[in-house]
Amino acid sequence: MYNKEYIIKKRGFPMYPINVDLRNRPCLVIGGGTIAERKAARLLDEGAVITVIAPEATDTIKDWAASHRLTWKARAYEVGDEKAYFLIICATDDESVSRAASQAAEKEGKPINVCDVPQLCSFTLPAVVRQGDLQLAISTNGKGPAFSRWLRQRLERHFDERYSRWLEEVARVRQAAREGLPSSKDRHAFWRTALSDDIMDLVEQNDIDEAGRRLFQKLVEFERSRHET
Repeated sequence: MYNKEYIIKKRGFPMYPINVDLRNRPCLVIGGGTIAERKAARLLDEGAVITVIAPEATDTIKDWAASHRLTWKARAYEVGDEKAYFLIICATDDESVSRAASQAAEKEGKPINVCDVPQLCSFTLPAVVRQGDLQLAISTNGKGPAFSRWLRQRLERHFDERYSRWLEEVARVRQAAREGLPSSKDRHAFWRTALSDDIMDLVEQNDIDEAGRRLFQKLVEFERSRHET
């Protein structure tokens, strides 16, 4: 069983949400089963340099290793393995390995996620809705992963490709605002009211071009009002 004092120490604190760039970062996955495979797949999508340590591995992990998409070390985890990595995910049902990896990672100051044991994690992995550059992350602070998945599926039905297209329009106007409104105070004032209900209703109706036109027109009018004062 997990050390009670260690679990109590890590229980009940809110997690700080953060986006991390994992491109070319060395990441370790401990375990070679189907859960480890899913975690490795997500890391591959983010451009991480992955090592899997596990005596056995799924056929998919073996194929990835054979094609040099990741490195598979066919042995058991040993304390100290974590030192060479930026981030660790432990996906094994061996409690002693999970506990040892968590404690070693904490000692080394390495972020670790122990699947299905939030008390041993220094970070958790949210459920994610992704449309292009738009990402919606859902977290229950480790209390209900199934509820996170349900919310993700519900949000995926609503936040479809309309919103990734709309984000590109917002980015275009944001760049224009940076050029036309040198003052950060003015830019903040503009964006506080820019995304009005009438514009967002057009996005809902999939009229992205008209929504973008109206947003840009709002910027032009706002710039004019600032020049007149």
